[in-house]
Amino acid sequence: MENQTQLENAPVRSNRTLIIVVIAAIVLCCCVVIGAVALYSLTANSAANNAPQQQPAEEFLPSSNPDAGVPPNGGLGNDILKNDVWDLVKLGAASTGCQQPSGLGLDIEVLQQPGSGGVWVEKWPVRCASGDVKEFEVEFIPDDTGVVFNIRLLP
Repeated sequence: MENQTQLENAPVRSNRTLIIVVIAAIVLCCCVVIGAVALYSLTANSAANNAPQQQPAEEFLPSSNPDAGVPPNGGLGNDILKNDVWDLVKLGAASTGCQQPSGLGLDIEVLQQPGSGGVWVEKWPVRCASGDVKEFEVEFIPDDTGVVFNIRLLP
């Protein structure tokens, strides 16, 4: 009878050993994965920290052109809308190679007065440091939250 009890318990011990080995293997795999992720993170952060820092282009520095913050005169929008549009018009001009875009001494031309939907269109000039003047068409579309605007470079 004692032999029967020992035989019945033997497979249980064997199963426990197998379960312990499987758990140990899973824990080991998790440790390897965590270690690999940590190593990758350290390597990526180190590479990012060692990358040369790019300085902003000169035309985007506020001190490079004190007139850059001055939008052209006129237009139908309020000062907040006008400054929001001006920031994007300046970026559009800079993307065409216009250095130090300025609106000082220039006038906005209203191309289309607001209709029944309230939509209007204006032409915004931008003077570049070279003396060239770029022109942008700005379409203003009022909605429930304010005014949406579309900007395009004129030929």
